[in-house]
Amino acid sequence: MVPTPQVCVSTLVTVSTMAVVDLYLLEQSMLGARGMSGPSVWQYAAVLLGDVCFLLALRFVSAGVVSEAQSSRRGFANALWFLFLSLLQLKLFFVCHNYRQERRPPDPLARKTLTLLLSVCLPSLFLILTGADHMTPQRRKQEVRSRLLWVVVDLLDVLDLQAGLWEAQGGSAGVAEQRLPIWAEGLVFFYCYALLLLLPCVALTELGATGLPGQRGPRREALYPWLSLVTINIFTLALRGTGMLWYRDSRVSTVFLGKNLLALAVKLSSAWERHKQERGATGAGTVAGAEPEASTVPSQNLEQDEGQAQGKAPPAHFHTLTRSQSHTLPHVSLEPTATPLGPSFISHEL
Repeated sequence: MVPTPQVCVSTLVTVSTMAVVDLYLLEQSMLGARGMSGPSVWQYAAVLLGDVCFLLALRFVSAGVVSEAQSSRRGFANALWFLFLSLLQLKLFFVCHNYRQERRPPDPLARKTLTLLLSVCLPSLFLILTGADHMTPQRRKQEVRSRLLWVVVDLLDVLDLQAGLWEAQGGSAGVAEQRLPIWAEGLVFFYCYALLLLLPCVALTELGATGLPGQRGPRREALYPWLSLVTINIFTLALRGTGMLWYRDSRVSTVFLGKNLLALAVKLSSAWERHKQERGATGAGTVAGAEPEASTVPSQNLEQDEGQAQGKAPPAHFHTLTRSQSHTLPHVSLEPTATPLGPSFISHEL
């Protein structure tokens, strides 16, 4: 069986990312934590065992991803993302730990290359797992891609926050910079790990529920915008502000600080406008439902008053025209609501 392009690209992205991170781990173990040669056997064994287990699981999960590309399910895609990210973050944890303990001069190019690799491979794998290219209507495809753009920007935001843990901290002369304590770095690392694991899975699940054409039924309100508002636009804003103001950390990205402020303003204004529209639609529906009931009361009173003034039967049974009179007056309306002169005109003709 020939593998599909989706399987080939996703396998290429995952295997190449794992291989590059393995090279970083092996290079650190060869040089030793303090710059001396001292390879560690258990690191070799852990890397090889993790790669073998991941490749075995990738063989079966990739086939499931292809089988559910045309359906509304995204279970295998979530499983593949969970396996890949769990193993990748485990390796990145050891990379950060080795970078923190090493005493040799840091290599900024190697660290920034690792950040560039992750910022390209992780969003690319997420876009491949969504299966947006399999959606047939072009309009629906563009709508889904615009929604996925927010997820990609949030992934880059989290990766930028996490990359500050292994990138070199460059301080200028005469400026004292405090290094983050180990508990703060651990908190930031595992918070970013939880976001990278949770947010794409939520986006994939919601895309599988509402992203495919031909699905009908009531749509539930999306959970991802509110989750992104709290975990990305508020919490990461607080973490970056604390690192920049309290610890004087020069690795804090002021670009993403501005992005979170703008996204916070846009999302809150959109939520407020939607709330006003829903409240206006509810009020209009209540008024429209009350108007027909109120309009029936004056019409009934008018008919009763006309019947009492004429001294006749109720307006529904005024008179009956003969066949000849009905032919001579085809344009006269016999309905009492058409004109108030109907009963008097008919009685005069009779």
